[in-house]
Amino acid sequence: MEVEYGAVSFEFCSMSELSYQNHSAPMLHRSERDLLVMTYVKTVDGSFLPLSYYGDMVWDYTPYFPHAARGKWDKVIQWQKTPPEWIESLKGVISAFTYRKPPGGVQLDPATIPKRTITLNAFVKWCSASGIQRFQDVRAFDIARYLQKLRDDGVVDRTLAGHISILRRVHEMRAFMVDSLTAEAADALRFDQVGALWEPCAAEERRTELIPLRDAARLFSAALAHLNKAKDILRLRDDLNADWCVASTRVSRKHWGNTFKKPRVQQVGFKDAYEFESALADLRTAAYIVLAQSTGCRVHELGDIRVGCIYSEVIDGETYWWLKSATRKIGDGPERWLAPEVAQRAVTILERLSEPLRQRVADELAMVEREYLAAESERERVRLAVRLLELKRNSTRLFLSESPRGAVSTDTKAHNKQLQAFARRKGIHFELPLSTHRFRRTYAVIVVHLNKGSRIDLVALQHHYKHSSVLMTEWYAALPETDKELYELIEDETNYFDLALVDHWMEAATPLAGGLGKRIKAYPGRHHQPMFFKSRRAFVESIREGLNIRSTGHSWCLAEARDCGGRGLFEAPRCGDCANGVIDDQFSDIWRNIRAQHIELVGMPDIGPGGQEKARRGLAVADAVLSQLIPNENI
Repeated sequence: MEVEYGAVSFEFCSMSELSYQNHSAPMLHRSERDLLVMTYVKTVDGSFLPLSYYGDMVWDYTPYFPHAARGKWDKVIQWQKTPPEWIESLKGVISAFTYRKPPGGVQLDPATIPKRTITLNAFVKWCSASGIQRFQDVRAFDIARYLQKLRDDGVVDRTLAGHISILRRVHEMRAFMVDSLTAEAADALRFDQVGALWEPCAAEERRTELIPLRDAARLFSAALAHLNKAKDILRLRDDLNADWCVASTRVSRKHWGNTFKKPRVQQVGFKDAYEFESALADLRTAAYIVLAQSTGCRVHELGDIRVGCIYSEVIDGETYWWLKSATRKIGDGPERWLAPEVAQRAVTILERLSEPLRQRVADELAMVEREYLAAESERERVRLAVRLLELKRNSTRLFLSESPRGAVSTDTKAHNKQLQAFARRKGIHFELPLSTHRFRRTYAVIVVHLNKGSRIDLVALQHHYKHSSVLMTEWYAALPETDKELYELIEDETNYFDLALVDHWMEAATPLAGGLGKRIKAYPGRHHQPMFFKSRRAFVESIREGLNIRSTGHSWCLAEARDCGGRGLFEAPRCGDCANGVIDDQFSDIWRNIRAQHIELVGMPDIGPGGQEKARRGLAVADAVLSQLIPNENI
């Protein structure tokens, strides 16, 4: 990959191009290994700028993190955090992970190395506390104890599978390492030893915590309401910045803040400057909430949205909005996501909000480029080259924050902190901390629930999720450069929804009405699970298989043929005894309202005898449905 900075160009090559490939690291003397380059920048004239050496106590992987949302310390390996007796062994493992691939396997993405080091560091710290000082001294019993410790600590299946996978890799790549696990220790990592429960594809999947849907709707509404204030907040920000530019030559920042800024913000309704600055920061957070919750983008994908990232397309007279970014989850390529029109407003606000920081990045970029050309020492050139890389990446990004290092891309930790502060300020309380990774699955679940029928707690979202209808998501899945994994996630959540619904129907205590509901109530397996099913889940899945469950708003429709032709959507009594309809207890209030409406219709002489007769038939159906749903209630 080549990146240009005016007069200066850098090519950031894959690590496989380094001369390290010509060395067998385990055969080198330690002093020779310490001189090997681990990370580097290579100029287009072919000269190398070493960034980290094997013998350094910090290995910097910054050039290999093209995407946003990672903080400075997420991109480096700090060996002082490793027990001293383990540093040499772990360096050998990590260098092999970086440059080599196991027999028949694939080489790891260098951007994943710092995170994998944290996983291995946890293992070697445990070993150090247990008196073990090298990988080759680890026994099968020790690994079994460590895995049990992780289980006791509540580590979930998927994470535990990751620990096992990385330890297996240590043994598989032993030919490239100074120190590795023995065959006897590796036996403890076999699937028949750790159990099927811990395989990466185990049936008991870990699922990301949802944002409760009622809270998600409140959060989205609060974000929209705050974005509605953006024009006034940003105008005040610009006025204050302009005044400070003039006053900065005469007074101190503190004096100006007390004598001008504070009275000015109080004049427009803020308690003090802190409240104003919080409202300004909340614009970025509100935009993040709107974009994450309405597109399903991951945090690093939103971190890479840039000026001009949203555009519209008119197809068959309908306007579609697309949000474009880049992703490291789908081949590191450009991608696009369907978005509602409100996303365009959020992006426009972000562009204006980030303008001063982007200008600051541009100014620093020009300055650092001049410094690089004038730098005399290699160490200084390396430092400036990495800074140039970061500045260029941030020059058009929209999610930027201020830091002691200047304007930086807003990382995941900062987003999480700001999300929690935003929720507190808006009076929305969560049992679990609000974080970026919870939005993607929440988006998928909201799409499923809205496609299955409106819910009272999601009414506020309906208008902004028209782009996520069933037909549109299927169309979306067929287009190039779209997030296919997001479509698969929506399909998975649809299956979870349907399974939970069928499981509810199969509960003996669940009241059911409708023609199909009566048949389900009469099914013997509802009371006594057939013995040839290993579990209730398998039993429910066997019933769910092949069903296409849709909501009419007052019943569940499972029709496969034409049947009523959709008239049941508008004439609820048709569903009361339909052979393909199920009415469960969640529709009780709706049928109470249907009954009340028909009572009112029966008493209206102006609808004529035919209309009154139809109303009486509808009333009889509503009475019959309610008698099955609420048998002990006096209807």
